[in-house]
Amino acid sequence: MSTKKDSEDYCRIGSGFCGTVWARNHDDRAIKREDGGPSRSLANDFVMYNRALDSLLKLSATKSSKQGQTIKPQVRIPKCYAFLTPQDTWWEANLTRFPAFLVGQYCPPPNIADEILSSVSNRTCLIRPYIGRTRTYGTAADVRSRFRGFSLQNFPLHLIQMVQLGIPSNDIECSTAMMGEALATLRWLGEIDGNDVEFVLAPPPTRDDDCTAVILNVLGEHTLWILDFDLCHSISMDMEGVRQAVHAFCRSDPFYPRPLTAPWTAFRREYLRTSKNLILNFHRDEAESRLDLANQFIELLETQKT
Repeated sequence: MSTKKDSEDYCRIGSGFCGTVWARNHDDRAIKREDGGPSRSLANDFVMYNRALDSLLKLSATKSSKQGQTIKPQVRIPKCYAFLTPQDTWWEANLTRFPAFLVGQYCPPPNIADEILSSVSNRTCLIRPYIGRTRTYGTAADVRSRFRGFSLQNFPLHLIQMVQLGIPSNDIECSTAMMGEALATLRWLGEIDGNDVEFVLAPPPTRDDDCTAVILNVLGEHTLWILDFDLCHSISMDMEGVRQAVHAFCRSDPFYPRPLTAPWTAFRREYLRTSKNLILNFHRDEAESRLDLANQFIELLETQKT
């Protein structure tokens, strides 16, 4: 006997250059399908994803052993269950549940806001915190006359918009520190460059009693999640690796604060603090050289022209 949940169709809840993301209502699992650009690899995403997941679990274990309680990493990462090839038998029972996706809606000004909010494509909302970009490039509230595409699936929230919404500076600093901790963890435990990873603001896990940083403000209760590792690469523990990490940082979407701006202080402090803790815990025999690399990373970002 099949239940309603078993027979429910998958709906597309997001899309990117690597592929599309699908899920069913009332199910906390999602499926990422490789149907994006020809140069993107879901197989590499799976490998790097698991390295990132393992790194964040190690960070959690380190915090737990030091503080006597389980404290998950501040940034969250979804669980990664399996990689399905086209030949996998799973598709025999599930392929028919993927309907054709309707063309998304476009919004000229606010006169069709109700239609946007009720549309299927906007039922899933992921906010991309662009702390590294202050200008909105024409997305400000006073620019209403031009016809623009609008979607809540990957909504870019720039720093100036956060301020306009009344989001406290402490909350912005908290998100920035989460990014610093996450990037240091990928670097020293995962030994990957973090190239083109995505950060999104979304609700915390529903079944969760740990000490993950949860932020409550005008956006509701949320935390920071890290996604998308298909463009990540392994990184060497030398100056060449530092330059690779700097390049990855600069070419990513503007999640990270720009060096020497107000939000930079929290990122810099947390990146160096986490780097020191992880290096001393996991690479004590190479501590001096690796600590120097961590400082070189910050120094190169602060001295180069952007």
